[in-house]
Amino acid sequence: MRYRLTVIAIISVLLLMPVASFSSSSSDAAPSDIVLIDLGNGRTYWADAEPGTYGKAVESAAGSWGLDIDTSGGLTIEGLSSRTSPVSVDWKIYTWDGSWRYRSDLSLSSSYSGGIFAVGFYPVSIAPVATPDNPYVWTSFGGSSSASGVSTSSGPDNPAVPAEWFNTYSTGYVDSGLIVADDMLYHTTGGAFGTGGTDKNPWVHCVDRFTGDEVWKYMMDYGSGYEVTTPLIVDDMLIVNSTCGKMYCFDRFTGDVLDIEEIPFNPPLDSDSNVTWSGRIFVTGGTTPVYDSGALYFGSADGFVYCYAVTRDSGFELQWKYHPQGHTIGCFYFHAPTISEVNGKRMLFIGNYDGYVHALDIGTGKAVWVKQVVNFDAENKPHPGTPGSAASVSVSPDGKVLLVGCTDGGLSSLAGYLVALDPATGKGLGGSEELWRLDILSTSPVADRDGFYSYVSQSDAGSRTLTTVDGDEVDIIPAVYKFDWNGKVVWVSQKYQLIKGPLTLADGVLYGIDYSSGAFWPTGGGLTAIDSEDGSEIWRILLRPFTVDSYSMVQATVIDGKVYAANDFGAVYCISTTAGPNPEGTDVSVLESVGFKHWSWVILGIFIASIVILFVRYY
Repeated sequence: MRYRLTVIAIISVLLLMPVASFSSSSSDAAPSDIVLIDLGNGRTYWADAEPGTYGKAVESAAGSWGLDIDTSGGLTIEGLSSRTSPVSVDWKIYTWDGSWRYRSDLSLSSSYSGGIFAVGFYPVSIAPVATPDNPYVWTSFGGSSSASGVSTSSGPDNPAVPAEWFNTYSTGYVDSGLIVADDMLYHTTGGAFGTGGTDKNPWVHCVDRFTGDEVWKYMMDYGSGYEVTTPLIVDDMLIVNSTCGKMYCFDRFTGDVLDIEEIPFNPPLDSDSNVTWSGRIFVTGGTTPVYDSGALYFGSADGFVYCYAVTRDSGFELQWKYHPQGHTIGCFYFHAPTISEVNGKRMLFIGNYDGYVHALDIGTGKAVWVKQVVNFDAENKPHPGTPGSAASVSVSPDGKVLLVGCTDGGLSSLAGYLVALDPATGKGLGGSEELWRLDILSTSPVADRDGFYSYVSQSDAGSRTLTTVDGDEVDIIPAVYKFDWNGKVVWVSQKYQLIKGPLTLADGVLYGIDYSSGAFWPTGGGLTAIDSEDGSEIWRILLRPFTVDSYSMVQATVIDGKVYAANDFGAVYCISTTAGPNPEGTDVSVLESVGFKHWSWVILGIFIASIVILFVRYY
C-alpha cells in the first residue's frame, strides 16, 4: 500500500516502426487517399493507399511498415485471424465519412479508387479509435496489449518551458497511465490521502489534451485508498478497474456510465480463514486491463484471470475465467497482462505476487505453462517470508524471448533480477530453466527489433557488473541501458537518480520521468529525452509546479509532438514547443545535454534522496 511514513515522504511486443508515411494533427488537413491498419490491440499504422483493390492497398500499406501480412486465405496481419479470439472477430473494412462506418458490402477484392478507409481486427459492433483528424492514439498501458511502450508518433525536438499547460487536482495523486484518443486525455486520481467522507474517493478524469480543460469527471466508489490501474479505451468506451472491486464502462465522450461489473475477492482460505498463499495480499479488484482480438483481459486480486467481451449495448460479458491450480495461485495487482503471438498462437502472460508467471491461450483461457520465477522467501528484506513479485512481462517482437522482471515485491525493491525464457515453454534452450538472467533491478523493458531498453539499478545481492556485446565488463550504474536479445549491454546512458515508470520510445527517442520530486532537482523531478541510438541525452526539463512529495511512477505518453506526464502532486503536465504561463512563485529551467553530468551535482541532495527512496516508500 502507498503509505506516507514521514513528512518528507508523504511524499510497470511491439516493433520499433518507422515514422508514418503521412503526418497529421487536428489542425492539419488529412491526406485524401490513406489507409489505417488497426490490429485491434492498441497498435495502429497509417500509410498512403494505392488505387486498385482494397486488398492490394492493404498489402502495400502493411509492406511499408514491415508488417507480416498474408492474403492467400483471407486476411492475416501479424498472425491475427479469426482463430485467435474467444469472441467472433475478424478483419473488417471501414470507410470514413466523419466517423468510421463498417462496410459489410466491401471485401479485399472490391475495387478501391481512392478515399480514406481502415481495416481493423474487431467484432461487428466495434470501430477503430484513431481517425484522420487525430491519427495517433495511446489507448492502454504501454500503448498496446503487448505493453511494449512504443509510440508511432513523436515528441517535441526542443520543448518550451514552462509546460504548455498543467492541471493540479485536489482529488489525490495521479499514478494511472495517461490515455489519449481524439482530443481527449483520460486518467484517474486516487482520492485525497488521509481524508474522510467523499474527499477520499477516487475519480476518473477526462480533459481536453490541447488545453487541459475539464470535459467530464466521475467519482468512483472508495476502495483501498489508492488507485494505480490505467484506463483502457475501446471504441467510444472507457474501461476502468478500481480497488473497490468494480469494473466501470463509460461513454468516453460524455462520462455516462454504461455498465458496472463486480470483480469478486474470494481468495482460497484455510480452516482458520487465512489466505493460503504465501505472497503479499492486496484487496484491489482487477489489474490494469488490455484489449486484444475483440476482448479485454486482466488479473484479479484474488488470483484469477478474466476475459470479457464488451459492447456499448450489452456491456460486459464474461468469456472465460482462469483458475490457477494449487500453490501457483497468488495476488495479481496493478500489472496488466501482456499478449503476444508465439508460434502461431495468441498467448497471454501475467505474473503474480507468489512469483509465478502464467502463460495462457487467449482463445480458451487454458494454461499453456506455469512457472515460478522468483522465491526470495526468508531472504526477502522488505517483506520476509514472501516469494516476491513476477512483475513486468515483455516479449521480443519475433515472439522468441520472454522477459520477466522479478523483484522482492516492495514498492522500492532492494533485490531482483531480469530473467529471459522461451515464451512457448517457459524454459531455456535444451530444456534448461532459463535462457539467461541479469542480476539487476529494471523498469518494464521497451521491446525493439534488435534489443530492449530499460532503466537499471543494482540489486541488493546481485552482480556489480554486466557484460557488453564486445565481451567487456561494465559497472552497473543507475542509468538507462540498451541490451541485445542475449542480455548483453549495447550502450549505457549517463547516471540518473531513479526512474520507476516504464520508458516510452517514439521516433527514435526514449522518454523517462524521474521518480523523485522536483525538490531534488537536478537529480529529481525531471522529464528526460534520450537518443535510442547511443544513449546520449537530448534534453531534460524540470516539471513545474511541484511539491516535496511529487513522486512519479507514470509512463510518459508521447502524441503529436507533445509529452504528457504526471505525478503524486496530483498533477498532469503537457510538454510541447509551446510555452505556457509561469507557475507562480517558481522558476523554470531547461538543461541541455552537452556536457551535462547531473550526478555530480548537489551531493547532499542525492544522499537525502537515496535514503528516502530506499527506506520510505514501501508498500
